[in-house]
Amino acid sequence: MEPLYDAIVVGGGAAGLTAAVCLAREAGRRRKTAAILLVEKGPRVGKKLLATGNGTCNLSNLRAQESRYHGADPAFVRPALAACTPADAMTFFASIGVECAAREDGKVYPLPAQAAAVLDCLRLEAAALGVEERCGAAVRDIRPEGGGFLLTLPDGQVRARRVLVCCGGAASPSLGGSADGYGLLTALGHGKAPVFPSIVQIRTDTAFVKALKGVRVDGTAALRLDGRRLAAEAGEILFTEYGLSGPAVMQISRHAAAWEQEGRPGRLEAELDLLPTLSWEALADRLAQRRELPGRRLEDYFTGLLQKRLGQTVLRAAGCGPLTNPAASLTDKDVRRLASLVKGWRIAVTGTQGLAAAQVTAGGILTKDFDPATLESRRVKGLYTAGEVLDIDGDCGGFNLQWAWASAFAAARAMAAGLWDCVKEKGRGI
Repeated sequence: MEPLYDAIVVGGGAAGLTAAVCLAREAGRRRKTAAILLVEKGPRVGKKLLATGNGTCNLSNLRAQESRYHGADPAFVRPALAACTPADAMTFFASIGVECAAREDGKVYPLPAQAAAVLDCLRLEAAALGVEERCGAAVRDIRPEGGGFLLTLPDGQVRARRVLVCCGGAASPSLGGSADGYGLLTALGHGKAPVFPSIVQIRTDTAFVKALKGVRVDGTAALRLDGRRLAAEAGEILFTEYGLSGPAVMQISRHAAAWEQEGRPGRLEAELDLLPTLSWEALADRLAQRRELPGRRLEDYFTGLLQKRLGQTVLRAAGCGPLTNPAASLTDKDVRRLASLVKGWRIAVTGTQGLAAAQVTAGGILTKDFDPATLESRRVKGLYTAGEVLDIDGDCGGFNLQWAWASAFAAARAMAAGLWDCVKEKGRGI
């Protein structure tokens, strides 16, 4: 006879670990003995969580609300976010030993600024509550059977009364990203939207960008499709050998990825404001005055105003002649052209770095097949899902992890209610 569990959580990422802890706590609150299994495909749980925030784990954002999420139906997030606010998430993490603090921009971090601390405390809490963890065990099939489920693993089969699928998305496969969850859920009749990268680096024409590899600037990045502005974000912009990266670019990258996924209709351009604190008029005045600096050649014309290599590249992109020419050789027309380039440098976009480099997956399992309050499937009773596997993705800045916690809490609480509020205890609660 196959081992029988109250609940099996498929996927040991942020949502899966949190759901397992919440399930065990709900059982304890009801004074039930629970058999909970956490199954992870990889050799260890939480690998992707370790990389969040470049290892610092930006685990939530005080400004989390529907407008920061995307998908066919962003309103799907409302009930879960209302039931688990960023403050609730901070309280939960404090309860497992992770003290958190919110910064002025709303981003929430653990006090040690270590993703490893968050993962360790989640694992320690799950173990203390008796959650069984099984790694290196990819679920091959989930079959409804006898009022519960039969799951096929590489080493055999197990049974469960309730199943939660939170395998994450296909982004960052090197960190554990996988498309397995899509296959498990579509095999059970759930629909799926095409997946594409979000929070990802953008590829551009490299005629001038490649020379700026490694240069960072605090500016504003925007995307324009056939001249129409799609999105803009202020922050750090990083030039790379293939195009653009940095927080400001990553924040708006979903539009480039959607354009790429749709077959690249129209002309997409990145527009950079390299000096957002100055108006075009103020900049033009300063550039006109800089022609009078004694002994300056064009190679040093922007020195003190822009990073030197960036300033020289702007001059080349504007076609302002050999850099050995004196700055005084610039005409009024040249100055206006330079001001326009600094305030609105347009660079043709060719695509993105793809799902392999993306932090988050856009698209996924259709939310219309699930109850937004409980995350239970409308097609298969007793089957739940949470996190990135669904067609919900958030902006950069802690919004995706807040969705992971909130959806995991909602699913776990609903599963617990179904298991222990409505089922008369027999033996160990099954």
